[in-house]
Amino acid sequence: MRSPRSGATLVELVVVLTITSVLAGGMAVFLVKPLEAYRDVARRAVLVDSAEGALRRIARDVRRALPNSLRVAAGGTALEMLHVAEGIKYRREPGTNPGPPSQDHTPATDWLTFGAGGDDRWNLLGRFQALAFGYGVALPAGTRVVIYPTGPGIYAEAALGTTPGTITPAGTTVTVNPSGDEDQLELSAPFAFRFESPQQRLFLVDTPISYLCDGGAETLTRYAGYGIVQAQPTVPALAPLAAAASALVSKRLAGCTFTWQPGTPQRTGLLTVELSLAEDGEQIRLLHQIHVENAP
Repeated sequence: MRSPRSGATLVELVVVLTITSVLAGGMAVFLVKPLEAYRDVARRAVLVDSAEGALRRIARDVRRALPNSLRVAAGGTALEMLHVAEGIKYRREPGTNPGPPSQDHTPATDWLTFGAGGDDRWNLLGRFQALAFGYGVALPAGTRVVIYPTGPGIYAEAALGTTPGTITPAGTTVTVNPSGDEDQLELSAPFAFRFESPQQRLFLVDTPISYLCDGGAETLTRYAGYGIVQAQPTVPALAPLAAAASALVSKRLAGCTFTWQPGTPQRTGLLTVELSLAEDGEQIRLLHQIHVENAP
């Protein structure tokens, strides 16, 4: 007598494998779409985050731009502005600050003179707060003083060294000196400013900033640390951008447009930035508008 043994036959195994394959195929139909949707959402989130980061960086620079210095070229794919390192009010008349102790600022070297001969030394109403400097040490090369820039001619004046004008020439160095309870600016050569600012505003600019969209490379790049030129630079391989410091702002660029509506020299302008990013068939488009204070 042989004891019977339990087990699965070959036919049963084939049946089980067939049923398992059918069930797996059916489940895959229901799982593929959600997985693809998840990947699409994740890809869109990455693109949106990249575009938003680029827009925030542009907006931050625009808000620190010199009034009336924004300009757009190359069919709306190039944006340039002058970066303000510090803004403060200048002393335009003699006076005495109350103490204790009181500070006498009646000497002619303490207040800014507007005239044909220009001026090379004057006080500021207060002290610099955000500017990094050392007393008696010239500010970094390229730092320039601007008073009452009312129109787009600031680039021509900067490049040509126009005097009287609104911006000091490129070769003029700027030094900060102590003057009692105020800071004092000293220029290496006298300069005649064309207009007085009704609000006594003075700006120190340290560099132009450019944003360039490259459709071929699908990139948005920021350039800084180059000299001011009359015609807006739009070619990275040519001067002055060739020697500039560059930083990649965004990749996967599918479209980029800057639109500038300057309004009036004394009123708010409007910069519209439109960015499109794409990857693996997924594309997003963001539009951001920045109000720009033009009052100098």
